[in-house]
Amino acid sequence: MEEHRALTRPIDELGRIIIPKDICQTLGWGKGTLLEVEINDAKAKSISLREVVPCCTFCRAKSKDLLQVAKGYICPECAAQIK
Repeated sequence: MEEHRALTRPIDELGRIIIPKDICQTLGWGKGTLLEVEINDAKAKSISLREVVPCCTFCRAKSKDLLQVAKGYICPECAAQIK
């Protein structure tokens, strides 16, 4: 994996930060990628980001091709069976 130097980004008025495009490309993250934000150490003010790959509510298959339905996800195979 290519090394990246530490970058500084401000938090905007809505509490968001921008992850630089080259870092997103290196990690394979694009528009719509789900990320989990976790507090590592509150005293040290440290967090981590991790990609979350959702799974089908019915068969539990993990895929980036899931359709979001209400509060869950459905894979194309299960959607075809339901039709």
